[in-house]
Amino acid sequence: MALIPLRQTVTITPFTGYDPDYNEPSYGTPYTQKCRFSEAVKLVRNQHGAEVVSVGTFYFDKLADISLDDRLTYTNELLAKTTYTPLAIAVKRALNGKPLITEVDV
Repeated sequence: MALIPLRQTVTITPFTGYDPDYNEPSYGTPYTQKCRFSEAVKLVRNQHGAEVVSVGTFYFDKLADISLDDRLTYTNELLAKTTYTPLAIAVKRALNGKPLITEVDV
């Protein structure tokens, strides 16, 4: 059971690498995963240490297999689709070291 209720879903398109001929990113087969999406503007630090503006946060149960190059497509309650790329990924752990929740800022 998740730490918070995960009643929304997101479609994750995993990054597989770059095309050797044209050097364009290529993506794998999309899959859906349960999540909680919270829309809130905040400042976060990306993988280079620079401050960037995040427009929302995805919460996933335990340790989610998501990288900074993946695409996350979210459909809200009004059926509007928006595609995001992660800015920062943080795993919150319990005192024993087990992952409780993964936060993905977009």
